[in-house]
Amino acid sequence: MVEITSPEAAKCLGVTSETIRAYVQRGLLPGRRQGLRRKIYIELEDLIRFAAQYGYRLDLTSLRPGSDH
Repeated sequence: MVEITSPEAAKCLGVTSETIRAYVQRGLLPGRRQGLRRKIYIELEDLIRFAAQYGYRLDLTSLRPGSDH
């Protein structure tokens, strides 16, 4: 399971972090919240599925190889 943060997901889709939060809050994009700041984590597979379903062009080049995702 590869997870990315909401800012990383936003970069991949070309939207803002606020947009990602709204999608998660509305149940359009699965995500989990963690910690006191309720940071949002999204499984990469879910983001890929979401992008295909809603017609987003997904740019995964912003994700760094060898990091925690």
